[in-house]
Amino acid sequence: MKKILLIIPLLIGCSIAKKKSEYQRLFDYEGKYEYVNNTTLKLTASAMDTTLYAVIDHAKYPLKFIAIDSFTNMQGNAVIFERGNSKKVISYKSEGQIFKLLTKDIDKSDMFPRKELFDTPENYEYKQPPETDDGLATGHLAAEFKNHKRIIDMVKETIKGTFPDVHSILIYKNNKLVLEEYFYGYDENTPHQLRSATKPFIGGILGIAVDQGFIKSEKDGLLPYFSARYPKIANFDKRKKEITIEDFLRYRHGMDCENNNPESKGNESKMMQSKDWVKYTLDLPMVREPGMASSYCTGCALTLGSLVAIATDKKIEDFAKQNLFEPLNITNYKWTFEPNQTSSDHFSQAYFTPRDLIKLAKLFKDGGTWNANQIISKSWIDKTFNMDKGDYGYLWEHKYFVVDGQTYNSYLASGNGGQKINIWPELDMITVFTGGNYNSYQLYGKSTPPNEMIPNYILKSVK
Repeated sequence: MKKILLIIPLLIGCSIAKKKSEYQRLFDYEGKYEYVNNTTLKLTASAMDTTLYAVIDHAKYPLKFIAIDSFTNMQGNAVIFERGNSKKVISYKSEGQIFKLLTKDIDKSDMFPRKELFDTPENYEYKQPPETDDGLATGHLAAEFKNHKRIIDMVKETIKGTFPDVHSILIYKNNKLVLEEYFYGYDENTPHQLRSATKPFIGGILGIAVDQGFIKSEKDGLLPYFSARYPKIANFDKRKKEITIEDFLRYRHGMDCENNNPESKGNESKMMQSKDWVKYTLDLPMVREPGMASSYCTGCALTLGSLVAIATDKKIEDFAKQNLFEPLNITNYKWTFEPNQTSSDHFSQAYFTPRDLIKLAKLFKDGGTWNANQIISKSWIDKTFNMDKGDYGYLWEHKYFVVDGQTYNSYLASGNGGQKINIWPELDMITVFTGGNYNSYQLYGKSTPPNEMIPNYILKSVK
């Protein structure tokens, strides 16, 4: 028996040593490299899963190890590293292009949730979010949650790596910010990409355009607004003529457009291969009467963003800055709305800090008011959230969880990678998650961490 007991630690030790060796082997490829369109990317190894990642615009994309100096990227394309006379890596080749190594000096903080606590997550101590001049009051977690320690456990599990690539967790309860935590090198001053979580705010901006009379009503027909820009629309028939602005707001367009169906002609990936994404969307064939059934379609939100620009004769970014962002004192953000191939790197998405996402969600939660100023009409907000269970309102989604037999309803703005902005009207609560689990379901068949963290930790903590 003693011999067997001695062998087990030896096997464990060998396993750890092998994993460490595999991790260290990846150091050869780390560094800052040239990338497409005169940009750069960072390649860095993760000790958490012994994987080499390409980091582009703070987003991590895994490379699959095939053999020495040979990997494949997420699209299945070969990534082959080349070495110089010194046997050190000097470049990599992919899809016929060569990208040179620029420097080995890189920051690896984005490989750890909290590097200083990675080995001792139990040492994490909760702190009440600080008061700043952004207009958000703060409070203590214990005062607003029945079992606040469960939420603290959630943060510790995130630090451990149980919930990988969660970049921020914020909870706003009873008009107080009670939790504000950042991971993987992010902080309160870093605007985070929203991906499709940008779309619901386009709905709010369009509402302001209606409130101000630039658009008579969301009941208006959609196509007449685009007649000057696109005099000829393909697949035109009686059904397409009847599409209203509201049909696009509710994703009840009736067209062959479904993001989750790779066979759909309006699938997002197919749309993005076209030169003009709005024209591509409006040209799609009809498959049913508009206004009948919802079908999630990226082209709808992009078309509505272009509608705001046409109706107001301003870029939607400029109209939003004047009428939405500046009234909320939101200044630290990025947004370039170009629904065409010039946006192939950023997809026309917005970047906001998580605290500003709380402010935007609070505006919707409070009926369109901020500091007693009516930014969006209450009637538009009411229509925005007038949605069937599990369906869509004005570009927002109804998301609900059933926990211990209790149903918890929310209005959700969601984006690829784990961007989750939930308004919980019955709980007087807003939760914000940002993350980097891009294409997690397609790659790993798993949903993003917030879908587990919200019901198992936050909702089980409420009073």
